Amino acid sequence: MNLFVIGVEYPVSTVVGTLCFLLSPLVLAYRWKRTPSARRLLDAFQRRFTGRPDWRWLRLWHLMLGLVLVTAANIAWQVATLHCADDSLAILASGQAALRGQNPFLVTYCGGTSPAQIPYGTAEVALNALGALSGVVLGMWLVWQVLALAVVPLVWSIAGEDRRYVSAVAATSVLYLPNIATNIGVENAVVPVAVLLMLYAVTLAPRRRGALTVVAAFLSTARFPAVFGLLGTSAPLRRSRAIAQTALVLGTFFGAVLLSYLLWGWSAISIVYLGQFARASNESLNFFAVVLVQGWLRSSLVSAAVQGAALLALVVFVNWRGYSATAAAAIPLVGVLAVSQYLTFHFVLWLVPLVLLGGSINRWLYVYGALAWFDENVPLGYLGLGRGIWWPYEVCGLALFAILAYVGFLIARGEERRLRGTVGSADAARAVGGPGPVEKSATTP
Repeated sequence: MNLFVIGVEYPVSTVVGTLCFLLSPLVLAYRWKRTPSARRLLDAFQRRFTGRPDWRWLRLWHLMLGLVLVTAANIAWQVATLHCADDSLAILASGQAALRGQNPFLVTYCGGTSPAQIPYGTAEVALNALGALSGVVLGMWLVWQVLALAVVPLVWSIAGEDRRYVSAVAATSVLYLPNIATNIGVENAVVPVAVLLMLYAVTLAPRRRGALTVVAAFLSTARFPAVFGLLGTSAPLRRSRAIAQTALVLGTFFGAVLLSYLLWGWSAISIVYLGQFARASNESLNFFAVVLVQGWLRSSLVSAAVQGAALLALVVFVNWRGYSATAAAAIPLVGVLAVSQYLTFHFVLWLVPLVLLGGSINRWLYVYGALAWFDENVPLGYLGLGRGIWWPYEVCGLALFAILAYVGFLIARGEERRLRGTVGSADAARAVGGPGPVEKSATTP
C-alpha cells in the first residue's frame, strides 16, 4: 500500500481523514485551558451562525446527520468500485455460508479455488448472516455501517450533562471518523460498541442491566479482545453484583463460543480465537514493529498465552482497586492495543470509549491516532513495504507503544488520586452497588 493507492482506492477515507485531522484539534482546543482563543472563536462563530447564545441547541441528530452522509458516500463508492480483492465479498460469502448451514470461517468466493479464513466470531457470523439475507454486498455494508454509527449515540447516552461536547469529540475523533469511511476494518466497530453498551448498562438500574450485559458480551465474541474491557466494568460495583455481572459476561461469551464449536467444529476456535490472538504481522503499530521486523519473535501460542495473562492481570488490577467503570474498561483496552501482534490502523477504533475520560486523555488519543495513521501510510506502506526501508516504521512503532503506556499511566494516576480524595463516597457507592460519583467525574473533560 502506498499514498497513491490510498488516494485512488479509498478516496472517501482519504478526504474524511484529512478533514478529521483538521477538525478534531479544533474541537479539543475548545476545552483546553491553554487555548482560550479557540473557545472564544467557536462561540462567536456559533452565535453569528445560529443566533443562539450557547450550544444548548445542539442535538444528537445534528452530529448523526454528518456521519450518515459520510457513510452513505462511502457505501456508494465501495459498492460502485467492487472487485474480487474486496474483503466485503469474503464477508458476504461467510454470511451466505452461515445461512446455508455451512462453515462460515472457511469460504471460497469470486471464483477462488482455495478457501479464505474469516476470523470473526459468533456475533460477527450472525451480523454477516443478517447482511447476507439481501444476497448482495450492499446489505453487508448497511449492517456494518449501522453498527459503526451506533458508537456516537451510545457515547451520548453515557456522557451525562456533558454529552454534547463528549459526543462531538467522539464523532470527530481520529480513532473513529476515518475508520467508518473505509472498507477494511469497519467490522472492528463491534469492540467499542460492546464496551460502550456495557458502560451504558452499568449506569442503569440493576433490574435493567442484565439484557444489555448479555448483548454486550455476545457482541464481544466478534472480536474477542472486547471481553477484557467488559470484565473491567464491574470494578465500581458492590462485590456480589460484580461477581454476578462477571459471571453473566463470561457465561454469555463462552456459551456463544461453545455454540460456534458445536455448529462448525474446531475451526470456530482455531481461526477466530487462537489463530487471531497469536497472529504475527509486520503491520503492527506498537513495539512488535521492531520485534517482528527484526525476526526476534515468531507467532506462537506461548506468546499469546503471555499476552492473555497480561490482559487478565490488568482486569484483576482495576477490579481490585475499584476503578470507575469507564477507566476500568479503558485500561484493558489500552493493554490490548499495547500487546497485540497484529495491529493495523483500523484497530485503533477500539480506543473510542476512552473519549469518555476527557481532558488530556483525548489530546493524547489524537496524537496517537494521527501518528498511527501516518505510520501505516508512510513509514510502513510507502517506505517499509514499498522500498524496504524499515527503521522509520520501527521508530514510530516504539513511539506509539510509549504513547499507549503513557495514556494507561494517566488513567491509573487519575483514578488513584480520585480514590485517595473520595474514598468515603466510593465506599458508599459500593454499598448500594452503583458507580456513584465515579461516572460523573470520569465523563467530564
